[in-house]
Amino acid sequence: MISENELIKYEPLYSVERLKSFIYSDKDTLEDIKMRYNHNVKISQTLYPALCILEVILRNSINTALKTKISKTWLEDEVKNNTLLKKDDYKLLMSAYEVTKKECASNNKTLTTGKIVANLNFGFWTNLCMKKYSADIWNKKQCFKSVFINYPNKRPEISIISQKLYAIRKLRNRVFHYEQIFKYPKKTLALYNTIIEILLYLPSDEFDVLNNNSDFLNTYNELIKLQSLV
Repeated sequence: MISENELIKYEPLYSVERLKSFIYSDKDTLEDIKMRYNHNVKISQTLYPALCILEVILRNSINTALKTKISKTWLEDEVKNNTLLKKDDYKLLMSAYEVTKKECASNNKTLTTGKIVANLNFGFWTNLCMKKYSADIWNKKQCFKSVFINYPNKRPEISIISQKLYAIRKLRNRVFHYEQIFKYPKKTLALYNTIIEILLYLPSDEFDVLNNNSDFLNTYNELIKLQSLV
């Protein structure tokens, strides 16, 4: 079994706690940890295109729907007079608004709604897809279908979408914080397929970013093969 002393020398670089997450059994060696760490970085890298395009299309589709179904100035209206967003989500909006305002002032640029939208994080947009917004957003005529245009069921099921987005959000946060995501490869594959599923519900990517840049499945199969040889 790898001792704490073997890992402590890496503390200034990776932290012992993080490295321990790559220990799977008492028989593991330091080389096993190094291999898994590298594999984890590699598979995380291949998830970036899918996570990126999902976040961009989701936020812009929701924003467009709210501009159409609620008001063209829904975001500006919400900043001035909170009537739609729940308390925590309104805080996220105001935080993004203040950050954007400061960025524009320091760079001598005009504050625009588009800049605020871009500064609202993935969590904000996935929160809007929760059941708590059914009455104010998703039950409005054709609002659900204007975002999830290819959803197979006629009846809007935002709670199902929300559950899937929550799982993706957890994966996204682990990837972007360089955490372990590949201890259970089949789970990682299932989450990747969930990202693809949600993307298929949304308006299609006219730039074809995912097909042009993603190598997840090839990398996944390559790493699975390498692990089976160890």
